[in-house]
Amino acid sequence: MTTAKGKKPSDPSKGRKAAYYARNRVALLKAAQTVLAERGPEANIEEFADQAQISISTIYKHFENKDALVEAALIAAMTDWEQWMANVMTEITDPLEQLVTPIRLFLRMRTTHPRYAQLVARNLVAVSTHSSALTQGIQLHIKQLVKTGILKFDHAELRIRNLNAVIFSAMQLQLLDPKSKDSGADLSIEIALGMLGLSPAKAHKVIT
Repeated sequence: MTTAKGKKPSDPSKGRKAAYYARNRVALLKAAQTVLAERGPEANIEEFADQAQISISTIYKHFENKDALVEAALIAAMTDWEQWMANVMTEITDPLEQLVTPIRLFLRMRTTHPRYAQLVARNLVAVSTHSSALTQGIQLHIKQLVKTGILKFDHAELRIRNLNAVIFSAMQLQLLDPKSKDSGADLSIEIALGMLGLSPAKAHKVIT
């Protein structure tokens, strides 16, 4: 049997197989996120297989090695969080608030996304390299604010790198110190905004 254009119809079994493969991959990523949150990057491949209740050989059908699995699990977690953050941002129109709000939300992950927060806490260095949407978004937004004259400063790349360092340092404190508070995270951001040329009064107004 052929279609009107002479092409064979697609094999339904292939579609089912692809869907089955995709579901297994998602389940494996979630299992890997659980292991990474509890054990960190030092977890071995057997622990990932046990958590996912699959064989090690099945893992290698999806990922070349453990590093590839870890990277994919972290990227999936951060992508999910970034999509949530983007939805929160939809009604924010002030340019400076659009810059600051994602940072504030990131530093509140312990409250909004506790499982991801535990994952970040145990894999902070790796997460810092896989938070491209967050860090690139901050970088692009800052450059746009400079272009429009809302922010005025020199050495943009250096200032942006320093801001990112402050963000992840504050995140580490928020996740590892049980006494840390949201107000402390906001203060870190407020001070860091000075590197972008904002006066203390303006920075405080944006935060509050």
